[in-house]
Amino acid sequence: MNPRHRLPGRRRIAAVREGGSEARSGGVRVRALPGESAVSRVAFAVPGASGAVTRNRARRRLRAAIAPVLMEHPGLDMVVSLPGRATEMPFASLRTALAAALTSVSRSARLRAGT
Repeated sequence: MNPRHRLPGRRRIAAVREGGSEARSGGVRVRALPGESAVSRVAFAVPGASGAVTRNRARRRLRAAIAPVLMEHPGLDMVVSLPGRATEMPFASLRTALAAALTSVSRSARLRAGT
């Protein structure tokens, strides 16, 4: 994942969490709002992870899973959450769940924005 796809700033992350459209699939939760640029940006959260090693491994897996499908959903600011209990799900399942949640949240965020 390219660094330009990272969602910076606590305020923007908080805004996406509070006002974004939400979709869940498997153990993955995605919240999204239309962004200011044409490039999609994403932040990751792993609540309930049992330590830094587990949290960082889950983030690396999320970055790898989202990279191929990120370009299909341009112009969104997203926060992707993977609860601690779902950090060990198989990578293929993670990728499938993430793609399904992204498709759903992308559709509802665009409807919300009126585009």
